[in-house]
Amino acid sequence: MPVTGRSVWNHVGQMRRHLLALACAATLSATAIGPAQAEWDESYFPNVELVNQDGVPLRFWDDLLRDKIVVVNFVYTDCPDICGLSTARMAQVADWLGERIGKDIFVYSISLDPETDTPQRLRDYADAFDAPDGWMFLTGSPENVDIVRFKMGERSESLSQHRSDMVIGNAATGEWRRASLMGSLVVLTEEILSLDPAWSRPPAIASMAAIPPGQLVIKDTLGEGLFLGACAACHTVGEGIRVGPDLSGVTLRRDREWLKAYLMDPARMLARKDPVAVELDSAFPAVRMPNLQLNDTDVEDLIHYLTVQTELLGQPQEVAEASPHDHAGHSGHDHSGHTHADGQHDHSH
Repeated sequence: MPVTGRSVWNHVGQMRRHLLALACAATLSATAIGPAQAEWDESYFPNVELVNQDGVPLRFWDDLLRDKIVVVNFVYTDCPDICGLSTARMAQVADWLGERIGKDIFVYSISLDPETDTPQRLRDYADAFDAPDGWMFLTGSPENVDIVRFKMGERSESLSQHRSDMVIGNAATGEWRRASLMGSLVVLTEEILSLDPAWSRPPAIASMAAIPPGQLVIKDTLGEGLFLGACAACHTVGEGIRVGPDLSGVTLRRDREWLKAYLMDPARMLARKDPVAVELDSAFPAVRMPNLQLNDTDVEDLIHYLTVQTELLGQPQEVAEASPHDHAGHSGHDHSGHTHADGQHDHSH
């Protein structure tokens, strides 16, 4: 049987994996990357060829790492879990890094399913997140991708077990460490910036009196924290399309039990050929909504939050009910303010 797509994980020879693991073990811990180490240079990093979303072949050390500050993570476009969410959160960080992306800092998202993730597929994925030029999505031969991921500490034996963290580093100074997209994005952005020896953290506000009163107000809307942490990277409520659809009025357009089932397990709804799930999949094909492992309480809180936000928008029920496709097919604004037509998948709630 030919090996295609994700099945490569089950068919790659065990001997090659063992040899790669042994070759890496001498210089890299399987669980963490330490601070500056003399051997973390071109003698450690492989110089194998990868291909970016534009089909351009690039050498891993010579073209992608040498003398650069980089952020490296591993994703795949058909991921049913958190790849889309982590990529959306990385898009927020890229917004905050602004003009530094592609100039001082480079982001590389390397596919763990290289036989499925062709350059064109990665281009569609990058476009779904409005990735700037300094953020490359990379594929290559399974052998070369394996060599790179093993060197970077990503050694899972199946796609479902792959690491969700990433590696950040400065190849010029030899400083490398792991970071997470699931925590504070402010802290992560500062971690990346701190790799530049010339960067200094902005001075702290001297006193509470200097903080505008509005910034001291803590909202206590049930479900707000969960929405901001798990959904806001992909969705807005009333501000237009980001990566997934605008969710204003969604609790009016969708049956409550349907919403609960979809939030709990979107992949299962799609597998059952639920017509609404299939329609959303077609409307937003580039990014799959993840299974966020929500429990009953989480789902109830999110539905409450979306209901309250719709009410605050003052949107009449008849207007909401007249839009049956979660704003699919309309133009909207993504996270960076660019207007574009829907071309992505319903990536979150």
